[in-house]
Amino acid sequence: MRSAGLALGAAALLFASACGGDSGSSGSQPATTTAAGTTASATPTSRPECAALVSTGQALVDTVTQFANGQATGEQVRVAAQELVASVEVVRTVVGADTAARLDEAKAALGRLQSALTAQPPDLPQVRAAANDALAALREAVTLCQASTPSR
Repeated sequence: MRSAGLALGAAALLFASACGGDSGSSGSQPATTTAAGTTASATPTSRPECAALVSTGQALVDTVTQFANGQATGEQVRVAAQELVASVEVVRTVVGADTAARLDEAKAALGRLQSALTAQPPDLPQVRAAANDALAALREAVTLCQASTPSR
């Protein structure tokens, strides 16, 4: 069980660093500094819908890690996954085809995650694998999202 948390923790760090480290959440945390030395929230390419994707992705990582450690329920993971799917849908309406393809990959992985949760008993290795697959696709999608110009 501990290795599940470590694997997801490593995935979370990779996800956050690839996404500029700024979750775009409530604003109670100070803006982080990116590798280039600029503040992530002040970058012109920072888009609210991209930040929301990072925030909901991080929430899923945290919840799956807690689930793997016996500190969260399958229902809590399902709710976090549904919130991430909703965030994916918002971003999908404003991005190009490359980003949309990555978002579709993430949604497919989230579907696998939810299926693994409904297995009796829940299939923890599949939950972990699907969460990691979703994060990999989201990492690419967020990078593309932040680099794109709004299509609205």
